[in-house]
Amino acid sequence: MARLQEYNKEEVLKAATEVYWAKGYHGTSMQDLVEATGLNRSSIYNSFDSKLNLYLQTLKFYQKESGSLFQKALLKANNPLEAVQFIFEIFLPIIANEGLNKGCYVMSCKTELGKQEGKIQDWLLNNQENSINIFRDLVLEGQKLGNINTKQSADSYAYYLFSAFQGFRMTGILINDKLVLKEIIKNTIEVIK
Repeated sequence: MARLQEYNKEEVLKAATEVYWAKGYHGTSMQDLVEATGLNRSSIYNSFDSKLNLYLQTLKFYQKESGSLFQKALLKANNPLEAVQFIFEIFLPIIANEGLNKGCYVMSCKTELGKQEGKIQDWLLNNQENSINIFRDLVLEGQKLGNINTKQSADSYAYYLFSAFQGFRMTGILINDKLVLKEIIKNTIEVIK
């Protein structure tokens, strides 16, 4: 079988992500990865060194895709409050229409491996900090402009928004009703207005 260089790396990561997402890291066998990616075991090991490193690469791949959605929301917004709202809203159709009840890949990773694997924990902490920083910067700017209240510090609101966003994604695992999800967004935004 051909090596990774003869395949589209993005397609391989996408296929591996789907398997890990459906079965979890521990539930995914090397045979599952071979079948999903079309690569043989030696090609996977030669290209990614280990099952764990392949998993880490899928997290980075997923984060890149999610990050592009964040950027899209930021570019669409006219002000920081609107940007926060758009971040939630841009994920609404993904949650409501997915129909697979998969939830967030990163949060699934947190619950399964967050405290077990040092490399994974480091990546998760860095990813979390990046998200919190985005919310913090938006809140600071919104407070300066007066469209986000100053009842709490930018740090407090950043952690609140990060937690609310994670909760929003988790709620979508079992609730795909757009009206319910829109109410969650509305109530989240009301707190910082």
